[in-house]
Amino acid sequence: MPMPIRALPSCLFLALAAALLAMTLAWHVPMMLWDHLDLVPLLEALRNGERLPSQLLRIYGGHMLTAAYGVLLATTTLSGGQTWLDCLVSWVLLVAAALLLRSLVRDAFPTSSRRDLAMAALLVLLALHPGHLANLQWGWQVAVFLCLAGVIACVHQLTRPQLGWGRLVTALAAAGLACFGFATAIAILPVALLLVWGRHDLPPRQRALMTLPWLAACLVAAAGYLGVAASHGGHDPLAVIHYTLNFLGSGVARFATDLAPLLALAGLGLVAWLAPGAWRERGGLPWLALAVFGLLAGLLVALGRAEPFGAEQAFVTRYVSFSVLFWLGLAGLLGRRWRDSGAAVPRVALAVLATFATANALHMVHKARKLGLRTAAIAQEIRATWPNVDRGLLGEIYFDQPEIAAERLERLHAWGYAPFDR
Repeated sequence: MPMPIRALPSCLFLALAAALLAMTLAWHVPMMLWDHLDLVPLLEALRNGERLPSQLLRIYGGHMLTAAYGVLLATTTLSGGQTWLDCLVSWVLLVAAALLLRSLVRDAFPTSSRRDLAMAALLVLLALHPGHLANLQWGWQVAVFLCLAGVIACVHQLTRPQLGWGRLVTALAAAGLACFGFATAIAILPVALLLVWGRHDLPPRQRALMTLPWLAACLVAAAGYLGVAASHGGHDPLAVIHYTLNFLGSGVARFATDLAPLLALAGLGLVAWLAPGAWRERGGLPWLALAVFGLLAGLLVALGRAEPFGAEQAFVTRYVSFSVLFWLGLAGLLGRRWRDSGAAVPRVALAVLATFATANALHMVHKARKLGLRTAAIAQEIRATWPNVDRGLLGEIYFDQPEIAAERLERLHAWGYAPFDR
């Protein structure tokens, strides 16, 4: 087979990684906006040599962002308030996660047959999907990529040919990093529990012992978020289901919101069909784990967002970084079935999935460009009109709280941070 065809997945990986980096830097949010302005009090404490406030360990918007705060304090200090460095760190974390996924792809589709190469190319597209741009371009969202990298590292370690205690500890550490980066990572804890128990190549006693730390982690997470869950009160099951379907569907059909939940239903049906076979063999476990993680992530977000915001809020572009993992897992499951049997159903499903994923990629690039241009205009207006910034604009950049926005911009101005840097 000609070398260019064999090299297709690797070339696609490099091309997508480079394109994401170029678009991220070109369209990055050029200053602290929205939630990112909450870093200002922490920066002030750090600059004054004060003890960092308890906010580092506080649950914020349902998330404990300790690891993300640590990264952002370091990058913001090193860059002198330039947000491009935050975005660069996010890109590095995404590429690291994609390299781990590439390792799983090579295990599952190891030959140079056209079928394996086509599968590898599709999985690379989903691993480095332009849907991540919505988070890559906003430095604050480094939390998302800490989460994704930790989740994928956890799945990778637990599904290696040999699972020993060293890999188990590494997986626990990766899951811990993910959970202290973004609360959605809590979904990996029950998934990891199932992964360990699904290692039928291990003696039952060893599997039972290895599940204990994951069971303890699930209980700790449940206890820690009990108050958050109680504050949301009751949940309408239909609203939660609708939200979850929208959430999952946006991973490949954010551009077609009416069709997205139907695609999600079809995807869930395919996962249910393929799950028993994947459960019986180690090679199917990582793909099943990614699909289940995507589903549980959608349910977690739905429990926190469906009631106050409605099902349409699930189409927030930043959620695509999580929902695309469901489709990545499903693609791996379909690919293994197609590879083993050559059946028509997985082949047709993969073709449909590839078509929608490509169309969604173009849509997400367009959305990222619009956000980049809009935030660049905001930064320019603030710089040009300072200190008499329009009150409406101040409200826009910090949740209709112009006084707080003005106060935090004053600190950025005093430090010479963006958008006031030279």
